[in-house]
Amino acid sequence: MKGTESGKDKVKKICDILRRETLEPAEIEAEQIIRSAKEQAEQIVAAAHKEVEKIHLEARQEIERQRNVFQSSLSQACKQAVEALKQSIEEKLFNQELTRLMTKHTQDPKVLAQLVTAVVKGIEKEGIEAALSVYIPAVVPARAVNMLLAHEILEKLKEKSVLVGPLTGGIEVKLLKENITIDISDAALKELVANYIRKDFRELVFGSV
Repeated sequence: MKGTESGKDKVKKICDILRRETLEPAEIEAEQIIRSAKEQAEQIVAAAHKEVEKIHLEARQEIERQRNVFQSSLSQACKQAVEALKQSIEEKLFNQELTRLMTKHTQDPKVLAQLVTAVVKGIEKEGIEAALSVYIPAVVPARAVNMLLAHEILEKLKEKSVLVGPLTGGIEVKLLKENITIDISDAALKELVANYIRKDFRELVFGSV
């Protein structure tokens, strides 16, 4: 009979209906889910990449900061070490040698006689009438200095002679009535000289400072 569907056609028709009503929507929904999942996955990966970059940047910044701190500390330590070394060299080469030279020369009877003469004449030139006592180092015989002093200089001294005292070098002149002491000892001379030549010494040894 014409127009009558066969069983095969009916099954096919049912399958087509099922596909349209169930499978196709499911496939579309699945594609949407996959697409959404893919987008979320891409977002997660992108966020992870950004987080990794952030961590790397922070790590580099922290490393740089620590390196700067280390370099600053190292630089400061080096400067302190160099300055300590300079002071050590200055103490051994400058101070000790200056002390040795100053003591040696200020124990020379000729030098002591010249110092006594210069001080006594200087006081006399200022018109000061004073009773004077002059002390020299105990390692130098008073007689050795007296022999080198002019008679008029010895006459200005209360004892008519220089006296020995606890000096290591140089002289001390005491104005007895005025209770004044003029210190021209080796220690005083060393300090005076050092103030003038220490800078020259440091520039000579260490360069411009």
